[in-house]
Amino acid sequence: MSHDQRELRGADHFGTDFTEGRFTRSGQRRMRRRRARLMVLVAVAAVLIVVAISYGYYRSQVGGGTSRTLVTVEASPGEGLGQFAGTLASRGVIGSSLIFRIWLRSQPTVILQAGTYKFNLDAPYSKILAIVSKGPILDKLVIPDGLTLAQIADRVGKLPGHSAAHFLQLATSGKVRSPFEPSSVNTLEGLLYPDTYSFDPSTPDSQILTMMVDAFVTQAHKLGLTPQTTEDNLSAYQIVTLASLIEKEAVYPGDGNKVARVILNRLSQNMKLQLDSTVVYALGNTTTRLSLADLKVQSPYNTYLNSGLPPTPISIPSESALKAALAPAKGNWLYYVVVQKNGQEAFSSTYAEQLANEQLAQSRGVG
Repeated sequence: MSHDQRELRGADHFGTDFTEGRFTRSGQRRMRRRRARLMVLVAVAAVLIVVAISYGYYRSQVGGGTSRTLVTVEASPGEGLGQFAGTLASRGVIGSSLIFRIWLRSQPTVILQAGTYKFNLDAPYSKILAIVSKGPILDKLVIPDGLTLAQIADRVGKLPGHSAAHFLQLATSGKVRSPFEPSSVNTLEGLLYPDTYSFDPSTPDSQILTMMVDAFVTQAHKLGLTPQTTEDNLSAYQIVTLASLIEKEAVYPGDGNKVARVILNRLSQNMKLQLDSTVVYALGNTTTRLSLADLKVQSPYNTYLNSGLPPTPISIPSESALKAALAPAKGNWLYYVVVQKNGQEAFSSTYAEQLANEQLAQSRGVG
């Protein structure tokens, strides 16, 4: 091999090594780029997987479960939904207070009212918000006209967490008072307003009584009756007592003013009122048909034995009864008796007329 050939061969060998070296370094760079792209793809895939799992968990939390188990949760005064979320999580209503707060940011603003709420365990967030939007659970107490304090207590006692005995004891203790109540009287008999009341289940009896007392005072003032009112020589408290008698005695709606006048006329003539309703009250409202023995029961409420008004009202008077007590009809009647099956009464000024009306009532089968 000639010198030139060796040089050429050497040159070829040098060129081949250089080219191969370039090829190796370039390949390494390509490999590094491929690995980098692969790592990015793996990282992106991992992120997407985490996001997918997180979103799935988020959706499962928002969507809730299908449990029918109910739990009672109390919201405190001034507590916001964000704080309430912690309570919900601790009671098992939601799984994550954080996710609930995040979800709330995309929802319309709802004000959380203090009170009692009931939720299902693992409840859907939308259902929780709907329940909160409606406000807390309220007990409903319907008090019709003419009930006694004992009968009202019985109705309160049927509400969860309340006792008829405790309510009645409180209502007759003087701890909750009405401005119409004389200092010598400790019972709220007749001084509560007949209405439908709604309140939180945790409301104490004292607050329920206060609500009823305040409602009576408000309505009485609208009718022109205040604790300082005097009419026909009666104090405001006696006017309420008169109204409670009218409530029980005036069966027919249009007879209240006349019944009021009869009672006032008998009082002015020092006649005993002789009202069956007061004897029924004295007997604890256990009967509506009185015997001759019943009329002799020893009680300050027996107006067959005692003169004047009974010592307290005998029922909660309706608005119409209060109006009748404040505006009695004009007349000299001293007697009345039901003569119509609809409860309408006949009024008379003499005992002879009363006897005739009683015979008329018997002939019609209403005596």
